[in-house]
Amino acid sequence: MFNQLQGIVERLQIDRSLAYVLASRIWQGLSGPITILFVVSFLSRDQQGVYYGVFSFVAIQAFFELGLLNILVGYAGHEAAGLESEADGERREQAARRMSELIRASNVWFAIASLLFAIVALAFGWYTLAKTELDSPVAWQLPFAIVVPCAALTVYFAPRMAILEGAGFRESIYRYRFFQAVSGSLAVWISLALGAGIWCLVAATATQTVWAWYISRFRFRDFFDRFTSLVQTATDFSWARDVVPAQWRMALISILHHVTSQCFTIIVLLFHQNAADAGRLGMTLTVTGAIQMLALAWVQTKYPVAAALHGSGEREAAGTMWRRTAAISTSILIAGFAVFILLVVVLPAIDRRFEARFILPSQIAILGVGCLASHLLAVQGFYVLARRIDPLLITVPGLVLAAAAVWAAGYVYSIQGIVVAYAICSTLVVLPMHTWAYLTLRSDDDSVRA
Repeated sequence: MFNQLQGIVERLQIDRSLAYVLASRIWQGLSGPITILFVVSFLSRDQQGVYYGVFSFVAIQAFFELGLLNILVGYAGHEAAGLESEADGERREQAARRMSELIRASNVWFAIASLLFAIVALAFGWYTLAKTELDSPVAWQLPFAIVVPCAALTVYFAPRMAILEGAGFRESIYRYRFFQAVSGSLAVWISLALGAGIWCLVAATATQTVWAWYISRFRFRDFFDRFTSLVQTATDFSWARDVVPAQWRMALISILHHVTSQCFTIIVLLFHQNAADAGRLGMTLTVTGAIQMLALAWVQTKYPVAAALHGSGEREAAGTMWRRTAAISTSILIAGFAVFILLVVVLPAIDRRFEARFILPSQIAILGVGCLASHLLAVQGFYVLARRIDPLLITVPGLVLAAAAVWAAGYVYSIQGIVVAYAICSTLVVLPMHTWAYLTLRSDDDSVRA
């Protein structure tokens, strides 16, 4: 099946790295409904709430990654271009030493980040789940205590994955991520079918951790040994000078985005202690998240290419490619939400097990408006990073307002308040602010070329 897909994309002149990303997204699109069917068949509504609640607490790793992974991709892409340039040997040697320092510093940073993530996720998640009211007992304590350390190890391995992606190993990284997606789904299905219940969370997370270890520590060991074996000498690269200025901006924006859009299930659990509602919202977000990832696949695979084009001075080619990428990815997002809403309306009439398993179709439509705004922000943000420009901070006040509105509305009105506040603030406040700054940046590019 995958060979046939690969042949199709080659005839459509789509590069192999994008083929693997598309394969991953197609797998998620195909496996997602199967996973939902397994969850509906083998987990109660309360177990469903705990299932998605645990994943929500694992997702707070974004607070500790601080948006740094995308920055690492961009920097590794620039240094890789220096390594492969036709310049003199001294310039290539300097690029190698800058890459070495990038690898060393990112490893230290993420070692600390993974430890902090494990402590905070365990404490906050345990407190919230312990106070959640359940109609029937759910033994979540031991699985949760295993899942979080596994996720922390994935955070620890993350910078190496990002550096490999930026350094030109996109095809290999995307291929292994496809394998991760397939094996993760199979782990969940098999464990649920065997009656493991909430322990399927452990199977899924451990599978992801093993793959991350294999790719970063075994498969590409020679690549990293090439740089870690270099004697540390002074270079014109400094983590504090070159990375931190972009990092703190990206961290601030990343944290605000996460608080605004990725804590919906946590809000319901924390303020309303309703596992059933959290489960409905969590299952819905699983599908909408897959749609968003599918739409962003086109953007993420072209981001390293755009960074390389900008690194070689080909801004016009980068801009043309980016406009086409944005149009395709946005169309995918809109089509995906339309199909999902239709299915939510139809499925309960076909199978009663799907009753009250998702939020209302009207709520999904409202959520989709906010997700569209978020997608356009991501498209613009990736282009700014590809230019090796610090993330635009103009949206910070809007994101603060959006985060406050989502949490306040969620506290008072639960799911309905969350989706309405998210859609209004994302569409009418955050997106217009960022778009104005983004278009100003692009117009400056056009002026320079003229």
